[in-house]
Amino acid sequence: MSQSSPCPVVVGRRSVLKECGDLLRDESSLIGGAVDRVYRPGSSEEVAAVVAMAAKEGAQLTVSGARTGIAGGAVPGADEPGRLHWLLSLERMDRILGWKLDADGGAPGVRVQAGVPLSTLTQTVREEAGIETPPTGSRWMYPVDPTEWTASVGGTIATNASGARSYRYGPTAPWVRALTVVLADGTLLEVGRGEVQARDGRLLWPGAFGDRVLTVPNLPTPRVRCVAGYALSPEVDLIDLIVGSEGTLAVVVEAELALTSEPPGVLSLFSFLPPGGDGLALTARIRSDPRLAPLAIEYLDGSALELLRRRELRLGSSHTPVPPDADSALFVELPWNHEAEVFHLAEAMEAQLRSEGGSLEFTWAGEDEMQARKMKALRHAVPEAVNERISMHARTVPGLHKVGTDLAVPDEGAAEMNAIYRDRLRGSGMEYALFGHAAENHLHANLIPSSAEELDRARALHLELAREAVRLGGSVTAEHGIGRLKHDLVPIQYGEAGVAALREVKRFFDPEGRLNPGVLFPVLS
Repeated sequence: MSQSSPCPVVVGRRSVLKECGDLLRDESSLIGGAVDRVYRPGSSEEVAAVVAMAAKEGAQLTVSGARTGIAGGAVPGADEPGRLHWLLSLERMDRILGWKLDADGGAPGVRVQAGVPLSTLTQTVREEAGIETPPTGSRWMYPVDPTEWTASVGGTIATNASGARSYRYGPTAPWVRALTVVLADGTLLEVGRGEVQARDGRLLWPGAFGDRVLTVPNLPTPRVRCVAGYALSPEVDLIDLIVGSEGTLAVVVEAELALTSEPPGVLSLFSFLPPGGDGLALTARIRSDPRLAPLAIEYLDGSALELLRRRELRLGSSHTPVPPDADSALFVELPWNHEAEVFHLAEAMEAQLRSEGGSLEFTWAGEDEMQARKMKALRHAVPEAVNERISMHARTVPGLHKVGTDLAVPDEGAAEMNAIYRDRLRGSGMEYALFGHAAENHLHANLIPSSAEELDRARALHLELAREAVRLGGSVTAEHGIGRLKHDLVPIQYGEAGVAALREVKRFFDPEGRLNPGVLFPVLS
């Protein structure tokens, strides 16, 4: 390992494979291409020096964080003959840099390096004694809650990550107050929210663009959250353009994040419905009930529950909370300010559950964090069970992988989309699981092919479902992004002309295609 470069570096493809093999793959199971060097900077200045060096030597850069994504965004792309490819790992950039206190008594913020794990940030915010207690008397929190808590802050910014509680708090973007970024030429710059904003579709950033002006494309915008491409509007804030761009416009190295007060208490409910009960219809009722103001509503259909039952039997567990006759389930989080409210919340939930044949009698309930964590673990065990089934099939059919949707539709299209899911999934002849963020009409259909022929059909069905979601005003990916694996979804969302317009935005920021080549769009030959 050489120390002559601005930060620790491993040089040579053989050395990279030997010493950094873990950096060449992520949760997508995509196998990375050849890498000539791996850099592990520890500061923003070191990142800027590496990017500037890459610009000088004509190298492409893959930016890597915690590698928890499932779209292959952190995995080096295929080798391009005659071109150097480096990997820039931000895992050493894991420091909490300080607190930003609001002089007017508002919510504080926290400044972090991009490699800080979300779990570390959450724990640190909770334990920080130097921040004045919120008016509610509880604690401060950073509310972004994706499934994978080992994700890095930079990764969540790159994908505009969301999660179950984004129904209440929204995705990452609104919580980002400022960013420090490195541009494709190695320029290190800081930008605060509201400092650089488009006007009538024209974005000027004198500190970075000089006298160049970005013309913001006018593309059809889905009426729900979308992380396919870039956040574009005539008045777009530069921060919102960078957040969710999957590292293709700039390298995020530091961020200032806003905090909010944690609810004093949360009633967590895992409710199981009998055959005939409609968990998605129940979701709509819970959302519209003025007595309830849920933080999250997560849905599991009968196929997902069956996977959990099989998994528990295989692991030898005798304490699974999934009843044998349950046909769907909801995980609901209801906040409260005073303990006296819990009874009224339970009473309101009982009335709603009975409308679909359920009851609190068939509900796993808890008010403490330990119970909530166990319920979340049960919900998160569904994709784990899917992955285990795929791994079993892949032993006899190498190359098999799950095909997972990440579609969201507006409220007015939800009932039709849910009917489409049921019809097409049941008719597929494949094993599957349907689950996800029901409160936002954002479900994940995980198809589990058992043969190469089924894999082809699963891919085709994914595209078919994506077209239906867009027809209903929805988006092809609401939280996982495009990465290197889902290029086919971008033209479904925007059309070929829209893809060309997005490429122009990329070219404006990164004329040489240096940053994360192959992410969002295929590399042009």
